[in-house]
Amino acid sequence: MRHSPLTSRRAAVYQWFSQLLFQELSEAQLAALGSQESRVWIASLSAIPGLASDIKGFERSLTRVLQRAARAQELAADFASLFLLAPPVGVSPYAGHYPHTTPAQERRQMNALLVEQELAPRENEASDHIAIQLALMASCQQRDARGFYVLAVVMMVHFMREDAQYLQSLLMDDVDCRNH
Repeated sequence: MRHSPLTSRRAAVYQWFSQLLFQELSEAQLAALGSQESRVWIASLSAIPGLASDIKGFERSLTRVLQRAARAQELAADFASLFLLAPPVGVSPYAGHYPHTTPAQERRQMNALLVEQELAPRENEASDHIAIQLALMASCQQRDARGFYVLAVVMMVHFMREDAQYLQSLLMDDVDCRNH
């Protein structure tokens, strides 16, 4: 399959998110994020429809983080409080931690996808970790940008976006009713 620049770029975005969410960022990773090359790449993501304001917010946050004296330690604490504490305090990055399924079931499904794509979980990480799933998406983008899994995820993301807009409209209707 011939890959377009867009396919490669989309795969790079998934891989970037995977690396960003895999574990606490080291000082070297933070320095790399602050480099001119990374800043230009991150800014270029604002060309993706619907992401411009998110990218600007991320850039501002990154600038603030990079100016902190103990930035690696502070971000490690943020990462730990967000991803490493048990719910409901933290948000588990593992799909298997949610009530609709069992961890073993989720891992079997992800392992089947990883075998199909000739991938393996990194660093002994469980296969239902969000970073592994994002790495799988990067691989799917590189191998088959119009494939079943990619299109299924695109459909899911569009649904989630539409659902979020619907929920926001309900909230706005509720606010309007309370103001009148």
